[in-house]
Amino acid sequence: MNNEVIINRFLEGRAFNVAAAVLFVAAAVAYVASGGEPAGNSDSGAFFPSCNLWMPAGVAQMLLNVACVVAAGYLLKYLNRLHGFIRGGNAAIMLSAFLMLQLATPALAGCFFEGTLMLVVVLLSAYMLFNTYHQRYSARSVFLIFALIGFYAMFQFMALYLAVVLIVGTMQMRVLGLRGFIAMLLGLLTPYWICYGFGIISFDDFDMPDVRAAWNVEEISWRLAATCALSALATLLLLLSNMVHIISYNAKRRACNGFFTVLTMATIIMMAIDSDNVMAYMPTFNVCLAVQVGHAFTISKNDKRYIPVLVLCVLCVGMCIYNLCY
Repeated sequence: MNNEVIINRFLEGRAFNVAAAVLFVAAAVAYVASGGEPAGNSDSGAFFPSCNLWMPAGVAQMLLNVACVVAAGYLLKYLNRLHGFIRGGNAAIMLSAFLMLQLATPALAGCFFEGTLMLVVVLLSAYMLFNTYHQRYSARSVFLIFALIGFYAMFQFMALYLAVVLIVGTMQMRVLGLRGFIAMLLGLLTPYWICYGFGIISFDDFDMPDVRAAWNVEEISWRLAATCALSALATLLLLLSNMVHIISYNAKRRACNGFFTVLTMATIIMMAIDSDNVMAYMPTFNVCLAVQVGHAFTISKNDKRYIPVLVLCVLCVGMCIYNLCY
């Protein structure tokens, strides 16, 4: 067995998952120790404060964020084990790539904010959605998915773009009939109905979002904008390259990958439009990029396919160190 085979096996194994998780935790600890600012400071919930305001910055917030991100990463890996949307193995490299992408921006590791909560909501929704594929009796799952989105929208308006993604997702899973459509509407409205009925919320307290012009030149961080633009370009190129192979997969795998494709495009569009909250979309975007990295690695039969992955790791660690120092 030559060295290239050993490296490739390491990258697609559990040991690399553990190494990436350790680096992610180290980045989170370093960010808190350096006194880093919160990743998000806006309050754009319909009725309740956004989750970045739930608790003060510090060790407790960092531990909560690390637990949520690592759990979400392992849920992504488990999703592939259940549904095999990445063909040719358990695609453990997808989890490692996701954690490396997260640590590239240490604020995403050290702060619990709306981006982390969105990440959890997206993957829980995907878990329920993928299980509905071509199921005749799926109205309950559709109801739960949109009830989750409706509840999340109470804390963050940006959840509404996920509703559009998941509507398309139900079409891809072939479950958006009349019964599914009614379940979707009831799911979106039920959290508000319950909270209003118990007197938890009042519609007089409804808080409209502060809509600002996209790409406010005076406030935008051009370093962050350049990073997002390059990441989006790399993701789209990988997506187009992988699509040639994905199109030959069976119908269920194509449907699952179709969901990630729609999520990728919608997230990129929202990052461009809602530039003030671009950080909140980054964890979800990192999932989309990690899925494409997993596809590219497992599709390739080249013994040197480890090189792009190692380059990605070096870039992520380098960006992490740069962001911590400057």
